Amino acid sequence: MAGLSFARTQAVLDGRGLGVPLSHPGAARVIVASALLAPVCALTGMALGAVIRHTPATMIASFVVLQVLPVVLSEGRYWSAVAGHALPYRAWLRLTTADHRAPVAFPWTTGGAWTVLAVWTLVPALPGGLCAGA
Repeated sequence: MAGLSFARTQAVLDGRGLGVPLSHPGAARVIVASALLAPVCALTGMALGAVIRHTPATMIASFVVLQVLPVVLSEGRYWSAVAGHALPYRAWLRLTTADHRAPVAFPWTTGGAWTVLAVWTLVPALPGGLCAGA
């Protein structure tokens, strides 16, 4: 959907002289990161469900981890910045936000954001694998 959305948007913007080609620096990164965000969030919810095993509590925990924590954790303190950088939404923001924004006290790298998305993709497999082996 992210690729299709990019193509459709560019078709409209090209007609107005505002289009950005896929070869533009960072365009492919934004598309891939956006395409990965929904599956990573779904896998996170699945993993929480496998561990918590109670639907309402899983829904609340998923909401807190994916929506509330990224807003609550700030960039102002080291521990809060590190915890925020370990969340999927913040990783997506790092990958999709232009590099020319205001400097932050505790910056992180694009590679670190890709690592966060990879970990949030692979770690949900652990509860399923552990439960299946039991």
